[in-house]
Amino acid sequence: MGQQKLNVKDLINIGLFTALYFICYFTAGMTGFIPVMMLLLPFLIGLVGGIPIMLFLTKVPKFGALSIMGIIVLLLMFFMGHPWMILAFGIPVVLFGDWIASRGNYKQWHLLVAGYTIFSLWPIGAMYPLIFMKETYLKSLEGGYGTEYTNALDNLFSGAVVPFIVIGGILGSILGAYLGRAVLKKHFKRAGIAQ
Repeated sequence: MGQQKLNVKDLINIGLFTALYFICYFTAGMTGFIPVMMLLLPFLIGLVGGIPIMLFLTKVPKFGALSIMGIIVLLLMFFMGHPWMILAFGIPVVLFGDWIASRGNYKQWHLLVAGYTIFSLWPIGAMYPLIFMKETYLKSLEGGYGTEYTNALDNLFSGAVVPFIVIGGILGSILGAYLGRAVLKKHFKRAGIAQ
C-alpha cells in the first residue's frame, strides 16, 4: 500500500475540514452546560462529526490528514482551558484511529467506521479529570459554572458511568459514520469506497 504525501491542497482541506469539524464539536459541546448532557457528549460528538469526517476522508484519503486534524482540535481544546490529560489521551487515540482507517487505503468501509469510531473517542480525555482528580476539578469549574452545576455534575459522575460514556461514544460514532455515508453517497461512489 503506497502512501502518498500530503500536498498543499491537502493541507488547505485539512484546515477547512478542521474548522468545520470544530464547529460541529463546539455546537455539540454547548449542550454540556446542562450537567446530564456532559455524559452524552462523546455520543453527540461522534454523531455530528460523522458527516464532515466521512467527507474529509473521501477528499484527503492519506495517512496523517486525520491525525493532523485531530491534533489541531486537541490543541485548541487544551488552549481553551482543558487539562493536559486531553492531549495525553487524545493524541494516541486520533493517531490510532487514522492508522486503522489507512489499513484499507481509506477505501474499505468497515475500516473507515472503525478508524472514525476510535478517533471519536478523544473527548473522553476531557473527562479524565472527573475520574482522577474529581474534587480539584469540580472546584476549578465552580467559578465559571456555579455551585449548582458542579454539585449536579458531582452527583451524576462516578466511575460506574464511565463504561456507559465509552459505549455511548462508540454508538454515536458508528451512527455518525452511517449518517455521513447516507448523506454523501455520490462522494463515496466517486472515491470508490467498498461498502
